[in-house]
Amino acid sequence: MMTLKRFSYLFVIVSFVLLASCEKDDTKDSDVLTEFPVIDSLTTSMVVMEFGSTIPAVLSCSATGGNLEYLWEVDLGELFVMNTSGSEAQYSASPCCIGEKVITCTVSNDKGSASESIFLMITE
Repeated sequence: MMTLKRFSYLFVIVSFVLLASCEKDDTKDSDVLTEFPVIDSLTTSMVVMEFGSTIPAVLSCSATGGNLEYLWEVDLGELFVMNTSGSEAQYSASPCCIGEKVITCTVSNDKGSASESIFLMITE
């Protein structure tokens, strides 16, 4: 009977020690997956286009990092986001846009941001 009692006490003590040593992980699943954004590629469907063309340049940004937000910028011309994630955009040029245009994509999340630019030549 004494052995059974000792075993019960030992079992309770070991269980308590094991439970007390477990740490609660307060990180969310989204925090674990979020890393500093990295742009893997920035591409365009054309590098030369005529102003006023009915065919826009399609731009695509491939990036990793989790929970990404995309921001597209250009000084002149029309730039529209094409998909819900924001990773694709289209660019159309007007007569005021003749010359080289720099289109920049900035990808960001709670860890930081990364930017890359691509060049398009607008001709008459």
